[in-house]
Amino acid sequence: MSRFKIRLDTMSDVNKLVSVAQQCHCDVYLTDGKGFRVSGKSVLGALYTMEWNEVYLESEAELYNALSDLVILE
Repeated sequence: MSRFKIRLDTMSDVNKLVSVAQQCHCDVYLTDGKGFRVSGKSVLGALYTMEWNEVYLESEAELYNALSDLVILE
């Protein structure tokens, strides 16, 4: 499982994330690190996460390179 912290600051960020996630044939989730999660393939789910303090992307697929401009290095 791949997991990394991302930022979703604009609608363009959300659209990019959802576009990449929808091309993946596995589940893609956005989590808050505390157990709450939504589908990364959902525009509404991704928009909801803009309210969270931290957002992590979790997936069986390796999406780091496709979304590297959204990654927050810790």
